[in-house]
Amino acid sequence: MAKIRKFYCKKKKARAQKSSSCTVSSYRFSTFAFLHSMLPLKFKFRKEKFLAVDNGNLLGSITVKFVKGVPYRVIIDELSFTEDNYNVAKQLLEFVISYYGAKGALAFGIKVNDVYSELLNLLVTQYNFRQCSYERLWKVSRRKYEEYSYNLRARTFRNSDSSSVAVMYNEALISHFRSALSLAAKSFTVPLCPGITQGVEYKYIIEDAASSNMLAYLSISSSDNENYVLDVVQTSWYEAPLNDIIAFACAEIKKRNLNFSLFVKSKKYTQAGAGYEEFFANNKFLLSQTDIVLIKDYYKTVNVRNEKSKFVMLGQPSY
Repeated sequence: MAKIRKFYCKKKKARAQKSSSCTVSSYRFSTFAFLHSMLPLKFKFRKEKFLAVDNGNLLGSITVKFVKGVPYRVIIDELSFTEDNYNVAKQLLEFVISYYGAKGALAFGIKVNDVYSELLNLLVTQYNFRQCSYERLWKVSRRKYEEYSYNLRARTFRNSDSSSVAVMYNEALISHFRSALSLAAKSFTVPLCPGITQGVEYKYIIEDAASSNMLAYLSISSSDNENYVLDVVQTSWYEAPLNDIIAFACAEIKKRNLNFSLFVKSKKYTQAGAGYEEFFANNKFLLSQTDIVLIKDYYKTVNVRNEKSKFVMLGQPSY
């Protein structure tokens, strides 16, 4: 059986390395990662990683992240293991669920590519994850949108918008997904020190030109400053001009990076999800990835109080 170890290292900055291979020398110990691991669960904000090692051989790894504003929901962000070695995957999952469950986690989430049917079956049958829905990434053709003349009234997101965006996001969810996937206002706020977070994210608000009412929220994020993902949240009564939004996103990224790839996300668990997929398919966007969204509730809180409950106490005298 492999040993599970926490990974406190981070990758060194490559200056002029032609090789992209990852070796032990490519990493160095991170004091910041070590200190972050000691924080209580509700204060964690960066990803944490665990390795499965046997006799010095790396067999797999698992990375988790935390939902800002919903601190007791843990997301399994990455799970990798040697080919067909599902015992390692099982051991990593068991460890993470028990480790963070003991720290107070109430729910776990994971997104699994639909090609891994055996892993999906493992999560559902043995770990009681339930399949909520799926997300898809569609690759954007930059050639079409770089010369596109868009007409949007957009501004940079402010933290004072977070409550309105949270309401918009939760209302956009299909009703039976709201309990599992809803977010709090704090989930959308920009941290005071964005440099300490992993990856970059640019946020914008689309407003009505006449009334200045909020119509949609745009998030452009990247973990490597090369591949960017556009996520759109819109009000239920607004028909988002997707061509204009994608052209706007391309223009904003180009201000910061000339060489990039843009993907736009469709979420089947939202009310507009089916319409987005139809638009992307009709406009011949390239479907790059389909991720199944799975949720596991560690336990559910019972809100109904029972005044006549009786308790059985073991190990006490019977008199």
